[in-house]
Amino acid sequence: MTLALTAAAVCALIAAGTAHHWAVPARWTLVALAWVAGAGLIVYSYMLPISLVTMFFGQIDHWGSLLTRAAGATAGVLTLGCAVAEQRRVRRACVHCGRVHGRSPERRTDPAPRWAYLAAYVAIGGCAARVTALVLDSVTAHEPLPFMDGSPFAVFVILMILAGTLLPLALVHRFGRIWPRWVIPLAGRDVPRWLVLGPALFVGAGLAGYFGVAGMTAWILGKGNLGQAPVWKVSMEMFGYTLWGLGLLAAAMSYYGATRRPCPVPRGHHPAHPPTS
Repeated sequence: MTLALTAAAVCALIAAGTAHHWAVPARWTLVALAWVAGAGLIVYSYMLPISLVTMFFGQIDHWGSLLTRAAGATAGVLTLGCAVAEQRRVRRACVHCGRVHGRSPERRTDPAPRWAYLAAYVAIGGCAARVTALVLDSVTAHEPLPFMDGSPFAVFVILMILAGTLLPLALVHRFGRIWPRWVIPLAGRDVPRWLVLGPALFVGAGLAGYFGVAGMTAWILGKGNLGQAPVWKVSMEMFGYTLWGLGLLAAAMSYYGATRRPCPVPRGHHPAHPPTS
């Protein structure tokens, strides 16, 4: 309730333009509150991705819980949208494209920043740690690898591995922004940004929320069966999933900025920005 009320309050202030006359530090505080409230609502609804995935496999969750989680996640996304809008105004970003010209990527061909590459490869490392633990489990139990038995779960595991390898690479490399030449019908065209950004945000938020918050909390408190499993195994799973999710989210932020539409105003013709206080 605290998160929801905070989100409602900051969104109302931002939408009404009340903060336009505030001092810059106060406006940054409002932006920070909006980010915390929005992200908090999304994290609080961490079970939504799991609920949606289980629906695809015929296991329908309780509809009341599903709708509550969906409402929380939707409210969180809208709150983050308000945070981004106010942040752009405080940063005096371009009113036409949202960039801070001279500091933001101007086109899809611009290279991703180093921190985005680091985040993407952290995500790949997290995925590798989790898959390694999964393989060790199967080998120890003398069972076939879960992604080689042809079951629906095998399809799920394969999709998750792609989300931990191909997806983070697409967020920071050119082929995730412009179709490569071997994709003959689409070669050279822009990749639809939400084809990459949507799964990255969905998987990243789901992993960071479910394992980074709920899983870590349960592990620390000794809840469930986590305390009975070997420490090395739980560590590989919890830290692997958490780094995987956080890496995807960070790289997705870079991808979001790099795939904005080009600014319609030519360089050198941007109007002066109004004062921020």
